Amino acid sequence: MIKMSFIRKNKFVIIAIAVFLILVIVAFQVVNMFFPEEGKALYGDRLDGIEEVELTDKKLESIASSIEEDAAVKNAEVSVAGKIVEVIITVQDDTSTDTAKGLNTKVLESLDDDEKKFYDIQIFLTKETDANDFPIIGYKHHSKDSFSWTKDREAE
Repeated sequence: MIKMSFIRKNKFVIIAIAVFLILVIVAFQVVNMFFPEEGKALYGDRLDGIEEVELTDKKLESIASSIEEDAAVKNAEVSVAGKIVEVIITVQDDTSTDTAKGLNTKVLESLDDDEKKFYDIQIFLTKETDANDFPIIGYKHHSKDSFSWTKDREAE
C-alpha cells in the first residue's frame, strides 16, 4: 500500500498526472466528435463487391481500342474512378453530334452485363477544334438502360 507520506510529498505531481490523463481523454473525445469517420473508406460501402467485377487495365485498354476502331474517332481514353467508368473520346472535326452520341454503343458492347449493372458510365465527347455543339457529356446510371445527354446547343 502506498504510504500517506509519499502522497503528501508528491501531491502536485500526482495531481498533474491526473489532470494530464483527463485532458488526453477529453482531447480524444473531441477529435472523435469532429472526425467521427476518420478510419472509414473514402467511398464508404458503395464499393462493396467491386472485386467481383473489377475492370483491369487490360480491359480498359481493349475498350479504348474498340472505340478507336470507329472512323469518327481520333482518340479514346478510358479510366475508372470508384464506380464510374470515365470515357473521353475525341472525334473527327466533321463528326455530327448524333454520330458522336452513337459511340456509346461501342462502350456498352465492350462491357458484360455484370459490369453494366455495377458501374456508372460517363462519356465526354470532344473535338480538337472549337465547335459550338461540342463538348457533349453522356451519363448512364448502373440501374438504367440508356444514356442521358447534355442538352444540344444551338449553333450561333
